[in-house]
Parts: sequence; structure tokens; C-alpha cells
Amino acid sequence: MSIDDIIELPMRARSLRRFLIMLFALAGLVYGFFWWVGQQNDFQLASDTKGMIAAQQLTDSGAQAVVIDQEGKTIASSGYIAGAEDRDIAWDPQGNRVFFISDRKENSFHIFRWDPARNGVPDQKSIDKTGRSNLQFDAQTSDAKELSALVTVRGTVQEFFPKTARSVQVMPPGAKTKVTGDIEEGARSAMELIYKRFGLSFRAATWMKKRRYIAAIMRREDSGETLIVQDSELDDKGELRRPQEIFTAEKFYMTVDPASGGLVISVIDVISPLGEDGKIRKLGFKHAIFIFDPEKPQKEMLLPVALVPDDTSSFGELAVSPDGSKLLFASGPYGGDGNLNVKGLFSCPLEAGGSKASTALMQGAVSDFVFSPDGAKIAYTKREGTRRSIFIADQDGSNSRNLTGDSGDFAQPVFSPQYK
Repeated sequence: MSIDDIIELPMRARSLRRFLIMLFALAGLVYGFFWWVGQQNDFQLASDTKGMIAAQQLTDSGAQAVVIDQEGKTIASSGYIAGAEDRDIAWDPQGNRVFFISDRKENSFHIFRWDPARNGVPDQKSIDKTGRSNLQFDAQTSDAKELSALVTVRGTVQEFFPKTARSVQVMPPGAKTKVTGDIEEGARSAMELIYKRFGLSFRAATWMKKRRYIAAIMRREDSGETLIVQDSELDDKGELRRPQEIFTAEKFYMTVDPASGGLVISVIDVISPLGEDGKIRKLGFKHAIFIFDPEKPQKEMLLPVALVPDDTSSFGELAVSPDGSKLLFASGPYGGDGNLNVKGLFSCPLEAGGSKASTALMQGAVSDFVFSPDGAKIAYTKREGTRRSIFIADQDGSNSRNLTGDSGDFAQPVFSPQYK
């Protein structure tokens, strides 16, 4: 072996090392690319939305998702097409993105995700042709490994995963799901049972008690609605428990207490049930607000906040403070067909009989009211002339100010979870 050969050996070794390093780097890039594709291009940067309120800005022929800062400046979502309807405005639990449902790209309604801090074109997250409505994230902090929301699809309730655009039907349960109780011989499916006994299709649904239960409103075949609650935890036999019928009424509003996870229900024009003897069982009220907690003892499971025996007063929209101590509710005389003539916004303690200590916060047709994340502020809409403006006030209704002024017609204000 010559001296030149001896010198060339380490040079070849260095070249081999460089080649291997480049090969590993290339393999890493290829892996990273396929990982990125596998994540559905879903890598997201955190966004600063501390001063933002998301809302719906109404147009002559549709509605557009927007955010409004603390000075009343409006940032409209990009990619909007005139005449489209952006609706069901919601923030993800971290406040980084706004979700909404819209027909801005197709004739059917899809789920979109928007970063208002950077204001890129919103991403369409649902991919098939099926329309969706009533998008709901969990009101409580969730232990779920992946972000998801409940949404109604073709009369069913589905859990939607934005990261993968995947949907899983959760109500009615799958046809093969075993259900405890008196299912007829011949093995009717859980789906058939629920539809037959409670209604035709689901209008809205929400998680409660840290996702153990789903409360859902079903449209009845004849008229009105039925409120049911499904326990998702299997019994000792590994079977799904029967859904629980709470009330049947002309219409319901519902929300979840973020502190306890209990359900707060506004019952409009209750329909008296039939007793075991086939006779109508009088309930002693026509309109009411209840707290429902399936984990309480039987006598405490359903607590009345307000009960009204006639049409002089009825109750509409609801909102619960983050600490669970206070309830906001709209109230006014009942107008029939599930509608009330809202006369104002009221507040009361969220407890049995709490309406006896109620306070009027605002007069007039107030709607879309929500608490800020710390409970110190409320936002709401109220008609000013021919348009509805968004107002902000302290939680007791004081220091109210018109945030949007005469800049447009707005609805569905929602504080960012980062709001300060």
C-alpha cells in the first residue's frame, strides 16, 4: 500500500460519514413530510386573541364571521362570498381559532376554522357533502387527547375531530350497541328505539359532566321537542344505559354550568306526560328553568330555579357565569309556538328558587348574551334602530357601552377564552 493510499483512506471515511449524514437528514425530511401530510396540514401556531370577541355580522343577503377588538374595530374573515351564511360561531377552548359553519364554498354547510389574528383564508375542515349545524365545544376543561366538538348531521349527533376531519356518530348509538331495559323481542336497535319513543331527529346537543353525558334536543313527529340525556358510561354488563327523558315541551334552551357540569334548561310550554294509568299527569307549571344533575341523589337531580303556571312569563336564552354562581336569562310573556316576547335580561343565583332573587339588568329585546372568561363582563346584542349592536357591560349590567356603534348589524358575540 502506497503513502497515497494511506492518505486517501481517512478521506474516504469522511466522505462516507458525510454521505450517511446526508442520507439520514434526507430520511428525516421525508419522514417529516409524511408526518406533516398525516397531520392533515394541521400544524398551528398559537395566536394572541386577548382582546377579541367573535361574532356574526349580518348582511342584506347573508352573514359573515368577524372578530371585534376592544375599541370596536371589526376584522372580517377572508374568503367570504356575498350571500353566504356564516353561523354557529365558536372559539376553540384555547382561544387560538374561531370555528363556524358556512355555505361559503358549497351549497351545503361545512365547518370552517379561522385564525383571526393572522386573518388567512379560513380552512374548510369537513370534507363530505353533508350539511352540519349547531357546533358545540365542551363547556368544561376536557381530558380528551384530541380536540373535538359535537355537531348535528342529518338529524344525528356526531363527534367531529377538526385535526383529521373525522366524524363519529354518538347519538343515536350504533345499531349494534346493546341497551339495557325493555327492548322488544326481535332486537330492535338502539337507534330505532330512541327515534320511536322520543322523536325524529336531533336539533342540538351538548356534553355535560366532563363528557360523561350528552344532553340532546329531539324534534317530535307531531309537534314540540323532547329533551333527553344519554349516559355514555357502560353499566356492569358492558351495556349502554337507556337514555333518560327529562321533559317534552314546545321548545327548549339549554346550557351547561362550567363549574359543575350540570345542565341548565329553559322549558317553554311544557307538554304534560301520560301517567302509567294512561291519564295526563299535571306538572304544576307551564314555563320553567331547571338545573339537572344526573349525579345527584334522585330528589336533588332536578331543581327548579323558576316555575310559572301561565303565559304571563316565559324564559328563553340562558347563560351561566364561569364560577357557576349566577344565571342570566331572557324573559317575557309567552307568544305561542315556542316564542316569547322578550322584555329584558335578568340575573339570579343559580340555585333552587333562585328566580325569587332575580334582578333586571337590561330592558328591551336583549339576546345572544354571554359571560367573559373571568365572569367580570357580559356581552349581548340589542336592537338600535334598524340594526343590532353588540354591547359590553359589567356582570351586573352597569357601565354598558355600545361596542360596535353604527358599524353594522351583529349577532352571536362570543368572548375569546383568552379575553382580558
